Amino acid sequence: MFVATLAACLALGLNGCLLNRMVEVQDQFCDFDSNFKLQFADSASFNFHSPVLLDQDILWIADASPTHMTRTADDLSMVFILEKTGSDNSPENQIRVELAFLKIDDQFKLANVMFDPKLNAVINPQMLDKASIDTATQTLCETGWSFGSTAVEMDLSGQDLDDMPKRAEILDLLGPPVEEDKESNSFTYEYQLKGDMPEPMKTRFTVWFDSAGEKPVRIDSEYSRFRTSTDLVGKTMSMKVKI
Repeated sequence: MFVATLAACLALGLNGCLLNRMVEVQDQFCDFDSNFKLQFADSASFNFHSPVLLDQDILWIADASPTHMTRTADDLSMVFILEKTGSDNSPENQIRVELAFLKIDDQFKLANVMFDPKLNAVINPQMLDKASIDTATQTLCETGWSFGSTAVEMDLSGQDLDDMPKRAEILDLLGPPVEEDKESNSFTYEYQLKGDMPEPMKTRFTVWFDSAGEKPVRIDSEYSRFRTSTDLVGKTMSMKVKI
């Protein structure tokens, strides 16, 4: 969710100082190795070598307050915990994303994103080898800005999507979906941000499968002002944002 949302922000025209910082981060993607590091252990971690985005930028992107936030004189931590809606909302089914900020020039800037281990199935060395990262970051680097547009299309033809988790793997990772449509061969998961009251921010994503019902062919997601649609067969992604 966070990666897709950040990519949407980077690819879409936004106003004010936030736009300037987004442009700077987009420029950093043109030299990925010098500016970022993606590490894999029990969970994936994304490091910013030259932090740019501010804590207030992340709050705008999230459009919600974090579940937990801790602050010291030199650093800031935000933890976003997404819990499944419905009856299957036990702690083991929660998704946790932790953001770490460092105080630089009297401002807290995003330095690290730690992803929930459940997301390792789609953020892993097999899916994101060096060639895939180079292709993806070059695409993001070359994506043009449009100050009048709230939508962008991205070409994923250079990405190897064959290792995307199949139906059984998704069910094993995330448990039963909140909705299942046998006619369209799809299912939907819905999560809400824990602690965001009185009306928790919700995110939904729907996965469509091939005729055999096993291999994902399309994924749509909704979160706050952001919408993404990924065609895994045609290898394209569209992103829209309401500003």
